Amino acid sequence: MVSFRGVSRRRCSRTVFCAAAFLLGGCASAPAPATHVVSPTGFVYELGTPPVAGRFSQTAALYLSKELVDGALERALGGIDSEPANPIHYLLAGLAYAQFAQYSEADAMFTDAQRIYPAYELDIAPQREAAWIELFNQGIAAYSEGDVEGAIEAWKLAEMMWDLRPDASLNLAGLFKDQRRWDDAIGAYQRAIAGLERKPVTRVLPQEELHAREEQRIRTEASLAELLLFTDRFAEAETLLRRHLERDQTSVRVRADLAAALNESGKETEAVAIYTGLLSETGLEAKDLFNIGIALYRANDFMAAAEAFERLTNLQPNSRDAWFNYTNSLFAAESWESLAAVGDRLTEVDPLGESAGLIAARAHLELGDEQSAVEGLDRTESAPIHLEGLRLLTSGPGTSILGQVVGNAAEPGTSVRLRFTFYGTNGALGTEPFTVSAPSQGTRERFEVSFAGQATAYRYELLSPPIP
Repeated sequence: MVSFRGVSRRRCSRTVFCAAAFLLGGCASAPAPATHVVSPTGFVYELGTPPVAGRFSQTAALYLSKELVDGALERALGGIDSEPANPIHYLLAGLAYAQFAQYSEADAMFTDAQRIYPAYELDIAPQREAAWIELFNQGIAAYSEGDVEGAIEAWKLAEMMWDLRPDASLNLAGLFKDQRRWDDAIGAYQRAIAGLERKPVTRVLPQEELHAREEQRIRTEASLAELLLFTDRFAEAETLLRRHLERDQTSVRVRADLAAALNESGKETEAVAIYTGLLSETGLEAKDLFNIGIALYRANDFMAAAEAFERLTNLQPNSRDAWFNYTNSLFAAESWESLAAVGDRLTEVDPLGESAGLIAARAHLELGDEQSAVEGLDRTESAPIHLEGLRLLTSGPGTSILGQVVGNAAEPGTSVRLRFTFYGTNGALGTEPFTVSAPSQGTRERFEVSFAGQATAYRYELLSPPIP
């Protein structure tokens, strides 16, 4: 989200009345020449129907110049009724509605005026920008007073009136994300990008401003692609990510995100090719390694998946999920020697995981170490409960662990005390105690552990009762 700061009014506060004075000056008192109009930026307008001033428009313009807006609007609307094909009356009505802060009506009138006479954009664009500044600052004021809905309303009107500056749209995207209104946030990002791709018609932008707009568009597309991935809109994300990849083919994040989008869209072959290439590189982040490992596992390339998860455990040495996926990749590859040590490490961070214990015991058995295999099986069978289906979810500033408690050796109703430890990129963030009543053997019950912080990894320990 951009910083919520007001925008200075660079133009005269009486822009509307300046425009009205221009109309009174006689420039629109006769039909415009039957030729195309070219904007200062080189845009050529179709001729359309040129404006013709008459008694309604001259009187409305006079009223506007005297700040008699009621009379101006009445005369402009009368002109529309009398001459519905004459664009000058729509322009004047739009100016009056804007003064009344009736922006939806002003937008409709400006749109009609420009539809009839396209070159009116040169007169309308400054009026739209002035309205945008007013509305944007209204949104800033509302937000600073805690009126979020008022800010949203003002910024949506600002978007409608003028879209060449992305600030209102980006602010809306941020607020919608805070409210988990994902589709609305996506729409706001898309409108910001559309505006950044347009150029003003009334002035030529200097190179530094063009460069700044292009950089802003790239950043906004990246935010949009991330949200599209999050909301499973993979095809749309793919289009943006491919465009970014054309600009920067070295970006690990773009390639990893594109591979994730391709993988979820059923284009596994292309996704695996990208992931395999990424795996040969250094400096990958935990998220990248996780996605690479999952994709390679799904493609049945178990040893490559194991390599990705092994590197993930180096970054997150206490991550239950990293060790769980590393173990399962080695198990699928039947890499028993490596699996024996890795499986034992998994049981340290996932002591109540039944599959963790069984996999570790199987690895020792395959290596001929029957004693270690039996000890592992006994430990698994003696666990008071088992935990299954563990998932880490982040939402806003918090983190949750979801899963199922499965009754095992403990008597039903026995209190089982656990301690979850949560980790970020720089180490441990904190712990969260959790107590659950043991269900009857084989019975499953859902549970959730919440932590007030954004964690990327976790482990847990059994405090009591101990495993015999």
